[in-house]
Amino acid sequence: MSDILPLFPLGTVLFPGMILPLQIFEQRYRMMFARHADDDPIFGVVLTLSGREVGDQPEVYSVGTAASLLKAVRYADGRVDLAVRGGRRFRLLSGHWDEGYLTGTIDWIETDSHPHESVVETTQLAAQVREAFNAYLDALERTADLVIERTDPAVDPVATAYAICAMMPFDTTQRQRLLETANPTRLLEDLLAAIRRDRELLLATGIGGATLDQPGTRFSAN
Repeated sequence: MSDILPLFPLGTVLFPGMILPLQIFEQRYRMMFARHADDDPIFGVVLTLSGREVGDQPEVYSVGTAASLLKAVRYADGRVDLAVRGGRRFRLLSGHWDEGYLTGTIDWIETDSHPHESVVETTQLAAQVREAFNAYLDALERTADLVIERTDPAVDPVATAYAICAMMPFDTTQRQRLLETANPTRLLEDLLAAIRRDRELLLATGIGGATLDQPGTRFSAN
């Protein structure tokens, strides 16, 4: 069954479980926040395909992530600082700007598990992803001469994948492609290959992948 969801076009990808800080200053998004502050999810985050985040009606990718409000700080001038957490993924069926901001008709995306895929298989793949991620961090520490605090991303294989996707410096196209991958095994396999590729690049050149975003470390320009 389809749902209606206000949408927030951004220049970054929100993964399920990922925490994202945002600053709202445009009037249209202040209005969206005022109308939906008590809703859960409060809005959906979609990656901008073309056009600008600010003062425009950008085209967006069709797969996004619902966002739940964790905290809001309101200022006297009308600005609002938000912290949101990614929830369920959705597919945008249609959208309009009649309210001044983008509103979409969406279908929720369920994890596309196949009967022949076992829990053992995905659990083993998730363990390989965690191992590859730690090896990447080891290489980053040696290359950049820094110490990185380690945390265990998650126990559930899919949650592990999304947690590591959120932390890796992939470009937005790669991040969107991973978000759109419905099958858990394919997601873990693609993520594993991407981490190993970036580690080899890091060791060979002293730099990581093409970092177009640092999700979670900056405010959105909305």
